[in-house]
Amino acid sequence: MKYLLLSFFLLTFYHTKAQPPSAVDDLVPAFEAYSELPREVIFVHLNKSVFIKGEGVGYKAYVLDKDTKKRSLETKNLYCIIQDSLDRDVKKQLIRIENGVGSGLIRLDSTFTTGSYRFKAYTNWMRNFSEANYYEQELTVIDPEKTEEIATEEIELQVDAQFLPESGHALVGVNSIYGVVIKDEKGFGFPFVEGTVEDETGKAVASFKLNSFGIGRFALIPKQGIRYFATFNINNKDFKIPVGYIEKQGISCTIQDLRDKLGLILNARLDQANQKDQNFLLSIHNGDSIKAVDISFANQDQVIKVFPKQDLYPGINVFTLFDQTGTPVFERLYFNHKGVVTHKIEAAKHSYNNDSIKVSFSVKGIDPKYWNSLSVSVLPENTGAYKGHHNLPSYTLLTPYLKGPVENASYYFINPTPRKAYELDNLLLTQGWSSYQWNTIINKPPKYLFDFEKGITYKVTFNEKRTNDYFISPTKFNDSEFITVAEEQEFFSKDNFFPIDGEKLEIAAIDKNGKWYQPKIFVQFKPSYTPPLGLNQVSILGNKEGRILKEVQEATAFEGFYKVQMLDEVLLLEESKAQRIEKIRNNSVGRVDFFEDDDWRRNMMLSTYLSSRGYAIDESSGVFTIRARNPNSLNNATPLIILDGVQLTNFTLLYRFAMDQVDYIEINPSGVGAGIRGGGGVIRIVTDPSRARRAQFGNSLFDYDIPITFTSDKRFYNPMYNSYSGTFFNSFGAIDWHPMVVVDTQGIGQFSFLNYGLPAVKLYIEGIVNDNEFVSDVVELKIQ
Repeated sequence: MKYLLLSFFLLTFYHTKAQPPSAVDDLVPAFEAYSELPREVIFVHLNKSVFIKGEGVGYKAYVLDKDTKKRSLETKNLYCIIQDSLDRDVKKQLIRIENGVGSGLIRLDSTFTTGSYRFKAYTNWMRNFSEANYYEQELTVIDPEKTEEIATEEIELQVDAQFLPESGHALVGVNSIYGVVIKDEKGFGFPFVEGTVEDETGKAVASFKLNSFGIGRFALIPKQGIRYFATFNINNKDFKIPVGYIEKQGISCTIQDLRDKLGLILNARLDQANQKDQNFLLSIHNGDSIKAVDISFANQDQVIKVFPKQDLYPGINVFTLFDQTGTPVFERLYFNHKGVVTHKIEAAKHSYNNDSIKVSFSVKGIDPKYWNSLSVSVLPENTGAYKGHHNLPSYTLLTPYLKGPVENASYYFINPTPRKAYELDNLLLTQGWSSYQWNTIINKPPKYLFDFEKGITYKVTFNEKRTNDYFISPTKFNDSEFITVAEEQEFFSKDNFFPIDGEKLEIAAIDKNGKWYQPKIFVQFKPSYTPPLGLNQVSILGNKEGRILKEVQEATAFEGFYKVQMLDEVLLLEESKAQRIEKIRNNSVGRVDFFEDDDWRRNMMLSTYLSSRGYAIDESSGVFTIRARNPNSLNNATPLIILDGVQLTNFTLLYRFAMDQVDYIEINPSGVGAGIRGGGGVIRIVTDPSRARRAQFGNSLFDYDIPITFTSDKRFYNPMYNSYSGTFFNSFGAIDWHPMVVVDTQGIGQFSFLNYGLPAVKLYIEGIVNDNEFVSDVVELKIQ
């Protein structure tokens, strides 16, 4: 945290005198204490937001440091929940985050029906703070068997019109800028409304024209004792709304954008005593750091400050004026585009590969040396299913600082222009106070109650301790482990445990003779459940419903859907197996044998298999001994044996070792890379936990259910549609989803999708490049 008392260039020269210490002096230290703990912010890229029951919700999570916008390397656990309209949990997943990103897939199964749902994602660390830095988005689900429920209701016209002076104050006789926002009952703006501001005599004094989101501005110099009204027409209905917030005394603020500088004009109408004696403080913060400067209106009604934009924070700057008692007078939010970098997709092109289309693209301004990660949703050209209001930059740069929801916030950050910057400032005009509450900042700084979670932690407590040696069975993402504890030790624990669906913790005790037996222990897991969010939750905008076709029932063919699902999973499994086998063999020195389920060698004992591979085995005396028939060293014929990543110093474990639990074995007879220990060669044995026979160890291994496990990666696939050229598929269908696209060292990103014969598709691309710069783009790709 940094506190800088800045001296800025003044367009109007004025004098200040020293003031005695006051409550305002406590503001900056209070903010420093409040912002001391780092924050995370999450954006989740969903493949779309309108789904058909039976489809999958594909998602990619970006967990960033809120200040630097770099990926968070602290958190490994992300909780993802879908809730119904009554806030009941329908689906939960725990996703593993690596390098700040993670992905998942939630199937919309029989527990879903037609209606609105909410997708939420958060980390345990976020629960320390009152700020809503988590992710939330509304989903619309269409059940083909209940299409009548989707019929659009006729609702009586409701209009919420607000006319808000800049910084919340309009002073008599002072030029004031008013932000205008006119919304419907669901929070969506009425587009392109034009209106007039009239005084009480009906004389027009200003006019306004709103943008596509129902937002605009007008200028007004209020006169003493005069009332003003805004008049406009929506759907042939006339409205006349009072324009208020006009005050005789107070302080107002107007911002002037001066290209590479920002001007702040502060106007005051104070009584003479307050004007002479009171000292004000103007602070600027971005939620993490704060700057401040003294303000005085002694002998003057106006103070002008000019800030070089390079001295402001990239992104949101919250300007707050405090009086001498430390009471906030006003806030004004400003978005500084300097230092915010959003890249475009370039040179997107395609080629054909059998029944698929391969797409390649580049990112303008990317340096492939730095970390990058992108996600791509492929949808039909005229899709109506991608209705989310945010992209990666809008959710991380804008949303955490605002109290209310923003319609189509992504608009301001895709292909940014001066016009969009102006419209974004109009939006901020209508927001009023930021999401940061000074009462909370000063009186309720966050407490460190919840940790950064890095996998599952388990604690093993001994109920009866007969040995100091224990074995932990391997899981997919954790190697097997031999643990020796001290004589006086009453428990042991392990962090960074990443069990996936269905896996259990298996533990055996080992006595002094090397025999395994079931230990008498008590095991605890942390976390053991999905923790409640427990934050100040903010309102969000739902999907702006267009027409939902009643032909949906005829347009989809869900017969055979689950057969397609099973087939896709089989194909994915086979594809993954082939890639894995190739990768392992390419990284091995010796010969590698893989053992499939139907491999006859699975009926062997390990001793029989190794005897066929050039080793002499002796198990006659109840122990396992092994030597190479043709050793590389006269002094050492015993091979180096590594079981599940652990070098064995005694081979008792291999006595009568059944091959039905083995995944693959690598034998390197030359012993290259093992030095003198490799005289008898190197044998690497990797077991498959899912195939392990408990009978191998009798009752020595005991498994423990893990209350919450990580969700494994699943392939994205689609249901079959009766038609890929009809209105329904083009409006709501999905083509493909690629959550983990990486730009290579040549600056090229690639992916493929099935060719449905469409003339064009849209690519919705989000991501991080150059460590902390954004990619957010919508690309229309012509195929035919």
